[in-house]
Amino acid sequence: MSFSSEIKQQLLSNIPKKDCCKENIENGKAFGRLNSNCDKDIGCFLRGVFLKCGNVSAPGRNFMLSFVLPDDEYADYIEEMLESAGLPPKRSVRRNKPLLYYKASESIEDVLSYIGGVKAALDIINTKIMSDVRNTANRICNAETANLDRIARAAAEQCEAIKVIQKYGVMQNLAPELRECAEIRLANPDISLNEIISKLREPVSKSGLNHRFRKLIEIAEMLQKT
Repeated sequence: MSFSSEIKQQLLSNIPKKDCCKENIENGKAFGRLNSNCDKDIGCFLRGVFLKCGNVSAPGRNFMLSFVLPDDEYADYIEEMLESAGLPPKRSVRRNKPLLYYKASESIEDVLSYIGGVKAALDIINTKIMSDVRNTANRICNAETANLDRIARAAAEQCEAIKVIQKYGVMQNLAPELRECAEIRLANPDISLNEIISKLREPVSKSGLNHRFRKLIEIAEMLQKT
């Protein structure tokens, strides 16, 4: 069953109590005229029109609610009714027939609620919420993955530089704070900067630690050029 058919089934199962409301649903389904006796009649009439000629695509990139109406005169009539209900539609033509439509999710939810499809509107809201949650989770996961990749590349670069310094036998010539950082990094190639800081005899800021590692890389580069 399509998304639109599911919504129409929900609307059909929502049977109003008043006879005037039931009558107006049938008037709408027959492309008739509104016979208003209570404040629910307009919504019921538009429900009938939607059941006859409406469609809702599934939430996503091309999300849309539309009414394909028989002629311009009847499209004018329905458009005025929707506008009077505070639900002004956009207008176009589909296969030589006038089309009234909504693309904004909030407008689609409002129209469905107005014509009696409150459950359908809530389903759409829940779908949006779940989609937003998934998208947010994916963004966080991607950001964390990218951050871990940067950390791993930086640690690998630091280890390679320290190994070059060892190769040239100048490890003992380093300043004590540089030698300490080099030894901790080489012994712990996978730990974070914060974890390295916790192992230092005298704590330093993260920017200060980064500066020490940049100095070690510069020393390694200079050794390789000699």
